[in-house]
Amino acid sequence: MHHILFVDDDANILNGLRRRLRSTRPEWNLYFANSGSEAIELAENKDLDVIVSDIQMPGMDGVTLLETLQKTHPDAVRIILTGHADNASYLRTIGPAHQFLSKPCDHETLVDSIENALGLRQLLRSPELRTLVAGSKSLASPPDTYMRLETAFSNPNYALDTISKIVESDIALTTEVLKLTNSSYFAVTQNVSSVAHAVRMLGMETLKALALFVGLYRGFDGPASQAANLKRLCHRSQQIGVTAALIAEYERLPREICHAVPSIGMLSHIGTLILYTKRPDEMQAVIDRVEKEGISIDQAEAEQFGAGHAEIGAYLLGLWGFPAPVIQAVAYHHRPMDLPHREMTALTAIYVAQHLTREIADRDAGRTVESTIDQEYLAQIGKQSHIEEWTNIAAVVSGKYRELTNN
Repeated sequence: MHHILFVDDDANILNGLRRRLRSTRPEWNLYFANSGSEAIELAENKDLDVIVSDIQMPGMDGVTLLETLQKTHPDAVRIILTGHADNASYLRTIGPAHQFLSKPCDHETLVDSIENALGLRQLLRSPELRTLVAGSKSLASPPDTYMRLETAFSNPNYALDTISKIVESDIALTTEVLKLTNSSYFAVTQNVSSVAHAVRMLGMETLKALALFVGLYRGFDGPASQAANLKRLCHRSQQIGVTAALIAEYERLPREICHAVPSIGMLSHIGTLILYTKRPDEMQAVIDRVEKEGISIDQAEAEQFGAGHAEIGAYLLGLWGFPAPVIQAVAYHHRPMDLPHREMTALTAIYVAQHLTREIADRDAGRTVESTIDQEYLAQIGKQSHIEEWTNIAAVVSGKYRELTNN
């Protein structure tokens, strides 16, 4: 039985929710409160899965309420309803909510958001790890620059100049945007030095993914040695995304998939960022095990934390309301064979790209390399003979990134 709390000072809204949900979702245990104080009283001694609150209420507003419940119910998914764009932007930047929905919110959208939140709890079964992700103030909402871009892109008539100014206000993001657009993926014959030009080339989804990754990386305040690891991770994630996109293009996947792959490649290691940020010593122990014992990173993470970076990253992206295909790709990027498909997909491209990128880096460093790509999986999707060409693509991208990072 799932436990859902709804908070709104409008009795008509609560009554409408009560009528609809009790008939359509009998498996949910529903609680309704018309004030913040009543919500806190109702929540006492209850293991809430999802909290949905209006932002504007007399007395205790929705922000204050969720800040309070974040302390007592850190692994609950927190959703806020707002009818004001300014408030939404403010809340998503600094507030304790994981998602916000515009008010009035139609029934289907609200139910879908709650069901997605409940599904995430199955993805990350450890309450301790759910609390690590959902309870952290620094992870409650996406980074500031990402949210400013999200708000700007939500206007169907957004201006390129507006987007460029947001990017230019973030020095770290500007650096990474120019680095990515000068990679081999875009096959340009001259350096891209204009942010506006770079923004136009990247596209909305890749730009937002890059802003998200850079924002989380910039929030790290740990040891310098680990900060260097995170910087390498940021560049490696970009490299995987570019390599995967080129592989997808080589395989003639649909254009929309090819455009989405770079952002998924970057997002695939959001979970690693979280583990480095929140459990730096344990994460270092994981890396040491991988290097000394030769085991996979996902095995070492699962044994250390009870879940790997793929599951943790997918859980966080789900909290923030990312679409289901992106969450699935991040969750399964180490094990695409666990999903029921027998053809080349974006997930295949990500999976192959990450293995080839690592293998090439190890080979360049003088280490003995044995491929860990699942050949049986490639045979099942009819692509086993393509590995040589994919390796050539990965090598070209790797060489380009070495040039970029050394400059």
